[in-house]
This record gives sequence, C-alpha cells and structure tokens, in this order.
Amino acid sequence: MRQFMGELGYPSSSSSTLLMDSQSAISVSKNPEHHGRMKHLDLRWYWLRDAVDLEIVRPVFIPTEDMAADILTKSLMRPYVEKCRMLMGLGA
Repeated sequence: MRQFMGELGYPSSSSSTLLMDSQSAISVSKNPEHHGRMKHLDLRWYWLRDAVDLEIVRPVFIPTEDMAADILTKSLMRPYVEKCRMLMGLGA
C-alpha cells in the first residue's frame, strides 16, 4: 500500500503501524538473536525483520480481544462480531 500510494504521488514520510496480537512475533521482528530458533523458515519470510530495521513498518502489540481483523479471519460469536464492527468504524 505504501508503494502504491507513493506511485500515486503521496509518499509516506513515517513508518506504517502493524497491529499484532503476538508478542513473540514482535520480538522476533525486532531482535535478531531469535534467528537460531527460526532456521526452519525460508529466507523470504524475513521481510518483516528487514522492514522493521529500515523503519518502514512499526509493529505494535494490541490484545487479542481488540484485534478488529478477527472478523475477517475467524468464525466469531455475535457479541464479538459487533465489537469488531465497532472497532472498524462500521457501528450502528
């Protein structure tokens, strides 16, 4: 999306926020000492670590119950669907 907007003439001067509910994923993206535990991953999956190092992406932790994207990826009970809808600004 950053590249697309840049091509349209709207370059981004700050890093993009990536909301994540996995503290271990955030830790791996910021700290290369975990590399030994991640040897089984193909090198193409290290793009996030490179993007964090270049300050293109900034991972931020949010609790699982506040993850609005769950409505798009999981089967949810109605109260949680309503909460996700509100978090996405699609309420009322």
